[in-house]
Amino acid sequence: MKTCVCEAVSKVSCQTKIYVIQHPSEVKAAKNTVRLAQLCLSNLEVFIGEEPDDFEFIQDLPTENTFLLYPDDNAIVIETLSKKCIQYINLIILDGTWKKAYKLKMKNPWLAKFKTLSFANLPDNQYIIRKAKRPDSLSSLEAIAYSIEILEQIDTQPLYNVLNKMMSSFIKH
Repeated sequence: MKTCVCEAVSKVSCQTKIYVIQHPSEVKAAKNTVRLAQLCLSNLEVFIGEEPDDFEFIQDLPTENTFLLYPDDNAIVIETLSKKCIQYINLIILDGTWKKAYKLKMKNPWLAKFKTLSFANLPDNQYIIRKAKRPDSLSSLEAIAYSIEILEQIDTQPLYNVLNKMMSSFIKH
């Protein structure tokens, strides 16, 4: 109850379908931002695990409109991807520390069949209660919010509102 975010939760409607591959160690983390994103987005599905068998459903997504959000040298810059060209986008997010996200990517070679997306203009990291070592770090919620904001030109402030409510509760207590 000390960190209840109910008053800050409001729904964000988007067409992008978001599939989160969550490392098992993130599930019970008190500062789990994917859990917050789930409160606001009905198009978000979470799959927990590390091995390919844990993600059988996602492996069959169509390659023409499914993207893995992950920075690499061959990534398409999300700001240049036209939503008009692709009616419906599936977005796969790896949830965990950078080390765990990399491990998930390496343990799941089937992810390589999907094109990757990255950010040209990284938004400011607002997730102040956990410091990441990399300068390009965002929480999963921030990465999701920025992605759908760019892809669909919709207001994602409700996602940031719930994040800010959670952070202020943690700081207060």
